[in-house]
Amino acid sequence: MDIRWRLENIYKDCGDRQLAEDIEKYSEGIKKLDTYAREKFSSQYKPTEVIKGYIKLLNETILLEKPGLYLGLVLAADSENAEAQKLMDRFSDISASAACREALFDEYMKGISLGELSDDDIIKEHMHFLATAKRDGAYTLDPKAEEIIAKMKITGSESFKRLWENLTSHLMCKLDGEEIPLSSVRGLARSPKPETRRKAYISELNAYKKIDSAGAACLNSIKGEVIKECEMRGYDSPLGQSLLCAGIDRDILNAMLSAIDESLPQLNKFYRIKAKYLGYEKLPFYELFAPVGKNELTFSFDEAKDFVIKAFGGFSEKMESFAKKAFKNGWIDVSPRAGKVGGAFCENIPSMGESRILMNFGESFDDIITLSHELGHGYHNEVLKGQSAINSDYPMTLAETASTFGENLAYKAAEKILPKEALITIRENRLSEELQSIVDIYSRFLFEDSFFEKRKDGSLSPKEICSLMIEAQKKAYRDGLDESCLHPYMWLCKPHYYDAGFNYYNYPYAFGDLFARSLSALYEERGAAFINEYDRLLIAAGSSSVRETGLMAGIDFGDKAFWKKGVEEILKDIDELDALMQNQ
Repeated sequence: MDIRWRLENIYKDCGDRQLAEDIEKYSEGIKKLDTYAREKFSSQYKPTEVIKGYIKLLNETILLEKPGLYLGLVLAADSENAEAQKLMDRFSDISASAACREALFDEYMKGISLGELSDDDIIKEHMHFLATAKRDGAYTLDPKAEEIIAKMKITGSESFKRLWENLTSHLMCKLDGEEIPLSSVRGLARSPKPETRRKAYISELNAYKKIDSAGAACLNSIKGEVIKECEMRGYDSPLGQSLLCAGIDRDILNAMLSAIDESLPQLNKFYRIKAKYLGYEKLPFYELFAPVGKNELTFSFDEAKDFVIKAFGGFSEKMESFAKKAFKNGWIDVSPRAGKVGGAFCENIPSMGESRILMNFGESFDDIITLSHELGHGYHNEVLKGQSAINSDYPMTLAETASTFGENLAYKAAEKILPKEALITIRENRLSEELQSIVDIYSRFLFEDSFFEKRKDGSLSPKEICSLMIEAQKKAYRDGLDESCLHPYMWLCKPHYYDAGFNYYNYPYAFGDLFARSLSALYEERGAAFINEYDRLLIAAGSSSVRETGLMAGIDFGDKAFWKKGVEEILKDIDELDALMQNQ
C-alpha cells in the first residue's frame, strides 16, 4: 500500500514557476500591509476606517500564504527535500518581517476603545479578532524587537524543530533482524501478537538512544527560547502564554484538571481491568493499545474509507459529502515510510477551500479513529469556508472538539456496523483513546510543566528528561500501569513538544474530548435539530471566545461540575466494559 496525497493542484512541484511567483506575491502583500501600518496607525486618522482597511488587507494577505502551506506539506511527507527546505527558508524569512507590522497593530489597538468604533458590519464581524489584538498588545514588544525575534526564530526554534523531524522521520529500528521505520514500529503497539508488541516496544526504546542527545538539544533549545521570550514579553509563564493562545483562562484549566486529578483512581480502573483481561498483574506500557475481544478488527484503507463515509453520513449529508470529496480528491497521505513524519495532522489551505491530512495507516480499528479525527478537523475547515480568512482561525481547544466529535461518530457507527462479537473491542478501543486524551495527556501536561520549571536553571540531559517523563507517568497512571515498564522517551516521539508557537499542546485534547462528549449527548437528545447547531458552533470557534462558544451550547467551562459530569460518563463506560469482559 502506497497511498499519497495529491499536491499537484496546489503546485506541480517545488520548481513550479507559479510557486516562485506566489512567494513573491506574498512578499509584496506583507510589504503592502507594512506600509499601511506605518502610514495609518496614527491618531490623525479615523479608527473605524483605519481598522476596516487593515482587516481587508490582512484577509487578502492570509490567502497569499498558500506557498508556505504547500512547502510544509512537502516537507512533512519528505523531510529531506532540499529544494523545499530552501524555499521554506525564504518563505519563513518573509513571514518573519510581518512581526513588525503586527506589533504596530497591537500597539495601535492599545489606544482604541472598542465601544467607540462605528457600528459597522466589518467591525462587528471581526470584533473578537480586535479584542484579542487589544489583549495581546499588553505582551507586544516594540516593532523592531518583534521583527528581530521572528527572524532569529528561523535559525533558532524552527531549525531545531526541523532537526527533530529529520531525526525521527529517518530513525530506523531493529526488529527481528530487519531495519524498520520508527512510525511502523510504533504502529505494532496494536499488533494482535503479544510478543510482537513487546519486541516493538524494546526496539523503539533502543532506537531512541541513538538520537536522544540530539533530541534533548532540540527540546532544550526550543523550550529555552520560549522561556526567554515569555520573560521579555511579560507573561507570568509559558503556561500563561499558552492559555491565551488556547482562548481559556486559569479558572477553566484548573476546573478541568482538578476534575481529572480527583478521578484518576477511578479512571485507572480501566488499565487494571485490561491487565486482568490480558493476564497481567499490572499492565506494561507496551500493552496500552493491545487489542482485546475475540473479534480481531483489521481493515484495508478502502474498507476504512467506506466505514468513515458511512459514519459521517449517519450524522449529516454535508459531513458525508465532505468525507467523499476528501477521499476522491486525494487529500490524504496514508502510507508509513522513511522520511515521512510520524503521527497525524490536518492542514487547512484557506485560499483553495481544501485540507490535506497526513497519517500513518496500520490497518487497525484505531487507524479508522485517527482518520475520523483528522477528517473532523477537515470538516471544521469546510464549515468555515464562508467566513473571512481572519475568522477561519480558531484556538486549539475548539479545534480538538471537532476532531473528537468525528471520532465519536465513528464509534457510534462501529456499534451498528460491525459484528456484535466486536462490541468489547469497540468499547475498549474508545476508552483506550479517551484515556489517552485524559490520563496520558495529563501526564504530558505534568511533564511539560516540570520541564519548563527545571529548564529555567539550565539544559537537561536525556537521562534527566526521561526521569521527568517517568515521574509524570507515575503521577497520572498511578497504580494503573506497571511502574517498572513505562515509556521514558515519550518526550522524543511527540511532535507537540517541538513547536515553540504551541506550548502545552496537551490539555486541549482533554478539553476537546470532554466538550465533544457533551455535544454528542446533545445530538442524542435533539437528533437532526442539532446538526445545524453543530455547524454554528464550529463557525463561532473563529469569531467568538471559547467561553462564549460554550455558552451557545449551554455550557459553562469554568464550572468544575461540567467537567466532572464528563468524567463520570467515562467512568460509567469503564464499568460497562468491565461487566462485558467478565461475562465473555
